[in-house]
Amino acid sequence: MSKTEMQAGQELERNIQSIRAQPDENEKFSKVLDKTIYEKARDKMKEGKKKSEDETTQKKERSFLDPFLKKLNIKEGTAIEEETAINIKNEALRSLKDRLLTRAEIIQRRLEEEQKNLETAYMDLRRKGDNISASDEAAYEKAVAKANFRMDILTERAQQHYKNSLDKFTQLDKQLMEEPMLAALKQ
Repeated sequence: MSKTEMQAGQELERNIQSIRAQPDENEKFSKVLDKTIYEKARDKMKEGKKKSEDETTQKKERSFLDPFLKKLNIKEGTAIEEETAINIKNEALRSLKDRLLTRAEIIQRRLEEEQKNLETAYMDLRRKGDNISASDEAAYEKAVAKANFRMDILTERAQQHYKNSLDKFTQLDKQLMEEPMLAALKQ
């Protein structure tokens, strides 16, 4: 082999290596387009996190007075007179009171239902009279224990609801008094 043939061969080798060193266009796209399952899952989680963060910031930006302002056809940011501010405050407090009373009624209704079930079980046992078997008595005692347990829980919930209701009411009142849109209340 002559020197020129060797040089041509070496040059050909270098060209081949340089071509191999350059990534193929299809390879570039396949790397970008073909993500692993883990990368796809990670991207989805990031998107979900970003979306939930955006939603929470939007929710925070909304004022708790929006429903009451909408009801009275008042745009947010407009100056509110004292009478309107009093109406908004009363409406907000009335709304909270209604929600709290509804919850208390639900608890009370469930408590009365449990008491009625307990009375029914007692009446069934009395109807049997002297023909009560040990299994009937055991079933009655089990039903009484369950009913008493549920009634204790409901009574505890009612007490807790009463305490929380007072706290929520005073907290809302304080929040309304500190609300800049209702500054007319302080005058």
